[in-house]
Amino acid sequence: MFKSVRFKLTVWYALTLSVTLSLFSVLVYNNLQKTLYENMDRLLEFRAEGLADAVEAYLETEEIETGRVPKASSKSGTFFKVTQSLLNGDVYDPKFAAIEVKITDAGGIILASSPGAANAPEIPEGTLNEAVRGEAAYDTIKAPDSQDKESVYRSYTTPVLKDGETVYLIQASRPLYQTEFALNNLRTMMAVLVPLIVLFTGAAGMIFARVALKPVHGMIKTIRQISAENLSLRIPAPDTRDEIRDLASMFNDMLSRLEGSFLSQKRFIQDASHELKTPLTILKGELEVALKKARSEPEYTSILQSNLEETNKISRLVENLLTLAKFDNREIPLDISPVNLNQVLESLASDMVQVAEKKRIKLALKLAPGLPEIKADAGQLRRAFLNILDNAVKYSDEGGTVIMSSAIAGAGVLVMFSDTGRGIAPKDLPHVFERFYRADSSRSTEGFGLGLAITKSILDAHGAAIIVKSEPLKGSSFSVSFPGQDIG
Repeated sequence: MFKSVRFKLTVWYALTLSVTLSLFSVLVYNNLQKTLYENMDRLLEFRAEGLADAVEAYLETEEIETGRVPKASSKSGTFFKVTQSLLNGDVYDPKFAAIEVKITDAGGIILASSPGAANAPEIPEGTLNEAVRGEAAYDTIKAPDSQDKESVYRSYTTPVLKDGETVYLIQASRPLYQTEFALNNLRTMMAVLVPLIVLFTGAAGMIFARVALKPVHGMIKTIRQISAENLSLRIPAPDTRDEIRDLASMFNDMLSRLEGSFLSQKRFIQDASHELKTPLTILKGELEVALKKARSEPEYTSILQSNLEETNKISRLVENLLTLAKFDNREIPLDISPVNLNQVLESLASDMVQVAEKKRIKLALKLAPGLPEIKADAGQLRRAFLNILDNAVKYSDEGGTVIMSSAIAGAGVLVMFSDTGRGIAPKDLPHVFERFYRADSSRSTEGFGLGLAITKSILDAHGAAIIVKSEPLKGSSFSVSFPGQDIG
């Protein structure tokens, strides 16, 4: 199970989800933490600066009305009452309820404080010095609470200025236990929920992967039944439009090709055996006859000549088979060079003219002037064209005509071989390039049925296409087209 695709997919999915959720949790936590502290700092600053502005306004008003700056001489004095009323003014405001405010002199001695500020931390010495210089500052301070337990406070200290000098200090502070409690709850929730979500989705992923890969198990079961003797079996493709259906279709296509290759190989072996059997049987029979009794020199000469003919047939057959095998394995290197197809066709016509004249067949050339050269192996192309031309002459009746023509077709070059022979039956037309295939009408002629197969292999190696058209008793036409990229 641990090596299965289903398990691996689940593990990778769970790991990806774990990393994603962990990163998401960290981002959410950090963003919330930053937001909470920024909001707290803004509230502390807003509260302290508001009081500082109010005290400064009071001092200026009193100085204008009385001609002197009021000082906090005692808790019964006017300054104490005014500042205390300012401190008590926002007690019932929800956003300021938890904020503790103290007003001190420049030395840090408390002059007035909001209700509940008894546990508020003292102003640190460094902050006190900064405030005296007229600078506000934030602090995170640890101080004992009402239960003598250490609490953490966030504070903001700002000066009250008069004529550019610090006369009072205002400290707004708030305990962080509510914020830390919320953050701790969030951390705990994330620490519990993230693993649970990963486990749940992992289990669900295992189930979904099993359902998704169920067709694969059916495919494996069918594949195990397929062998060389049972290549007709096909994998049932699921009724979906996904990659598994594509895989099944591709595998079935591969099986079809393999089945065709096996059948072709089997037929090839049978046909090759059949073609070799006849000359070998003749050789054996003639040798057995020669050995039964003494023969005259002319008789031995006749037997040896017959044996030589059969041996030559076997040699040609083996040579053709080796050629096809080498083309199949791409073992025949092509000697590529610029080739003028018109010259190749003219040379073929010159070589075949005597063979054609014996059957009173007319060879005609219709060559396009200015035909561009192509990059090809001239020797192999000549062999391919010779096989087509030889068949055209062989299967044409006396007095017929064979036409070889060339033309420029778009960006490529086209070569055609047309004859007025007996033609090819429609049922035989799709098989003319198969090895050892011979139509019923050509069984009486010499040959092994390998010529057009070799021609097809040569043209395929050159990237050329060959098309055959034929009508019984009206002749055949072979068209060979070379694509534009082969033009030199």
